Amino acid sequence: MERSDFMKFCRMLPLAVGCFLLAGCNAAQSDNSGTATAEIGDVISLVEDSGTVVHRDPYSIYATVNGKILSCQFEEGDSVQTGDVLYILDSTDLEDQITQAELSLQSARQSYEQSAAACQDLTVQAKASGTVTALHVHVGDYVSAGTPIADVTDRATMTLTVPFATADAAAISPGAAAEISFVSYSGTASGTVRRVYDTPSSLSGGREGTYVEIAFQNPGALSGGETAAARIGTAACMDTGQVETGTSQSLYATQSGQVLSLSIDTGSAVSVGQPIMTIENDSLTNARDNARLSVETAATNLAQLERKRTDYTLTAPADGTMIARSAKEGDYATAATPLATLAQENSLGVDVSIDEIYIDKIFQGQEATVTFTDDAGQEYSYSAQVRQVSEAGVTSGGVTNYTVELTLENTEGLRSGMNVMVSIETARRENCLRIPTAALNGSTVQIQNGSKTEERTVETGLSGGGYTEILSGLSEGDVVLLP
Repeated sequence: MERSDFMKFCRMLPLAVGCFLLAGCNAAQSDNSGTATAEIGDVISLVEDSGTVVHRDPYSIYATVNGKILSCQFEEGDSVQTGDVLYILDSTDLEDQITQAELSLQSARQSYEQSAAACQDLTVQAKASGTVTALHVHVGDYVSAGTPIADVTDRATMTLTVPFATADAAAISPGAAAEISFVSYSGTASGTVRRVYDTPSSLSGGREGTYVEIAFQNPGALSGGETAAARIGTAACMDTGQVETGTSQSLYATQSGQVLSLSIDTGSAVSVGQPIMTIENDSLTNARDNARLSVETAATNLAQLERKRTDYTLTAPADGTMIARSAKEGDYATAATPLATLAQENSLGVDVSIDEIYIDKIFQGQEATVTFTDDAGQEYSYSAQVRQVSEAGVTSGGVTNYTVELTLENTEGLRSGMNVMVSIETARRENCLRIPTAALNGSTVQIQNGSKTEERTVETGLSGGGYTEILSGLSEGDVVLLP
């Protein structure tokens, strides 16, 4: 008989046939073919059926996006390691989206920078150090860009510009020390030459002289406009000049809006960069806040697109063997459609379909035996255990079967798809009184007593493997008749 025919024949046998065959073999060991002896032995209850070798919990490799397969880097049967590249998909459309997202982010950032710069102008800063000599606005006023805010004069540093004889001026250079005397002020002040004019100028009385600008620190009493003269070394100036303040400037609003705060008053001292006024303009601040949100949105969109790059490279999720490949280079991958199957090492198991009338005897952890017979008739046996019993059954022809999963301690020589025989041990009684199950007629047996036979009622226990446990009614050595 061919192996395939044998397996078909095995599937058609009722489960009880295995028990019947065992009973027949043991009965043959009695004194004659029609009797058997009650003896001490083991009774093992088995559920038997054919099963199929399968890979347990294989990985399905599938794409999460649609795309043409540019590269397939494995063949069926190849061993792979976690992270090995299996497929590369065409990501041209994604890269175009990323480029557009980068441009959108760049534009959003430019808009934000412009809005932020406009909001910075809502705080007006002093452009020079000095004293506030005039204040033109108050808190609560509405101003426009260019509205005068205050005048600031630097009276700490003063300047005096006076003419010197051209010959004397030629010997004077910036940085030279100068002494300044005042017409209406009895004191003097020390100064430094800041500038020597390039060309001579005409003076009253037909004279000609070269102007020299001298800077000096205000001794404390000057306010500008005082008349003074200067001497540089041995050279004296040809005419007096008017003392001027070092810096005098006006501050202007840089944006329009309502004056929210003003930190200066007439007479206040200010320094370069000091905030002197803030302006409230909801339009500008809202535009800045919206521009910031636009930047965050654009950055998030770009990051999401960049993360999708990994979707176009499919890698092995675990170490194992590629047992199936349904797509190759040049094919079109569709999202959620399996492209290949990966089985982990040592993941082979057995699935067996058990009839509903026996399923309540099967539970997780039960010992089982799996046997496989090759074409030469060589039988191989494997130890197994029940891993899981399916809660959902499949009904066909009025019979419901449930799938029972088995784990194998050794898988050498087995391949996925092989047909095997499965025996699951559901119960065991050791060193009990037993007789062949065939000798029983309900709860009675026929026993041989010399040349006579008599019927005896017995109490039975576990049945299996062609034997039934006898709890009472017989003694070891009693001879029972077989049908």
